[in-house]
Amino acid sequence: MSMGAIFTTANPLYSTEELQCQIQDSNPVLVFTTHELKSKFDGIILKNRVLLVEEFMYNLLVSSSNTPTSIPINIKLDDVAALMYSSGTTGKSKAVVCSHRNLVSMGGLLRHVWNTEGGGDDGSNDVYMCVVPLFHMFGLSMMVCGVLAARSTAVIVTKYSVEEMLSGIERYKVTRLPVAPPVVVQMVRLQNKMNKYNLKSLKEVICSGAPLGNDHIERFCKIYPQINLTQCYGLTETNGPITLCDGRSRTTTRAITASVGRLIPSMEAKIIHVKTGKPLPPFCSGELCVRGVPVTQGYFKNAEATLLAIDKDGWLHTGDLCFIDKFGFVHIVDRIKELIKYKAYQVAPAELEEILSGHPEIIDAAVTSYPDEEAGEIPMAYVVRNKKRKIEGEDIMAFMANKVAPYKKIRKVVFVECIPRSPSGKILRKNLKALTKISPKL
Repeated sequence: MSMGAIFTTANPLYSTEELQCQIQDSNPVLVFTTHELKSKFDGIILKNRVLLVEEFMYNLLVSSSNTPTSIPINIKLDDVAALMYSSGTTGKSKAVVCSHRNLVSMGGLLRHVWNTEGGGDDGSNDVYMCVVPLFHMFGLSMMVCGVLAARSTAVIVTKYSVEEMLSGIERYKVTRLPVAPPVVVQMVRLQNKMNKYNLKSLKEVICSGAPLGNDHIERFCKIYPQINLTQCYGLTETNGPITLCDGRSRTTTRAITASVGRLIPSMEAKIIHVKTGKPLPPFCSGELCVRGVPVTQGYFKNAEATLLAIDKDGWLHTGDLCFIDKFGFVHIVDRIKELIKYKAYQVAPAELEEILSGHPEIIDAAVTSYPDEEAGEIPMAYVVRNKKRKIEGEDIMAFMANKVAPYKKIRKVVFVECIPRSPSGKILRKNLKALTKISPKL
């Protein structure tokens, strides 16, 4: 990036077909990979070179001259620095254009927020453990831009496991741990395993990438009262966080803990009516729109999608249904496109998923719409159940019926082996329909 080259990243779990799509879209000049993943490129017709990271770094070291060479490079702040692909939770992934201004400003903003939050500490005493994917914007903004700008230390876990994470925290005296929601859920459910490790150095767990249910927040805070659990919220299109929790007040009340924090410096936000586009007052749910230095210029080779996402005044329409309370804390309700239209009502899947996650026999769950001739759409739950118990679909529907209004009731249940999720923990709803393991009684 310092050379003026544009980089893009890819999920190492991608199939050859998925890599082919991204390569065709971004048209890279060089492809860097590892021995372990090289075979995935064997079936792809490339117009460029494939370099193995291990060999490239070795050759760079042994062939380097004692005389440093400097090539004049003219880079402007608004030049493209990276193409980061969005999660694609509801459709095809799009390449987000990230400028040098976007990434540099995000690093500076995170350094400012973290250092201010730490009481003026320059951040050099903090040790961050990276268990989030670096090919994802969460990992890039937090661990590359933020941690390095804050002069902190990063411990990189090459392959995630709970044991690897816990032993690493103990060994390297990790102070801050950015994670996706599934890791927080594991920390709650594996309390006995956690107690075997010395985690006294850990001051904060920073959760982002997908919504975290209030039940898990409360259980975490009860089990680990010495660890601050914070949430932040951001998009690939904003090059990192839009909001961060205020460390001085985040655990004051449940409402604050359950929010995703206040806006970071240089960001503006407004809540607008989904249909009319008119601004809404505090506590009214509508679409969150943001504007600021870290916001993308648009989507790569996709002018139509750019015009739909960013209006003429520079407001990025996030597509998230949110509200802002009187203290300025942002609360996420759900994705607008994912709302279930039951008759004249709108049902937020995230609300039902949070309630389902509180059932002791449910390991994981996702809710989506199912076509219905009378109602238009009905809420349907995909459930990963505890295999040691015999909970049935009727039990789940009865459980939910006692906790929600009639129009929000779960009316169909599908039992699955796992819920498809993105690396950041978001539910891949576009993949839910492909799951066919339907309970025979329903």
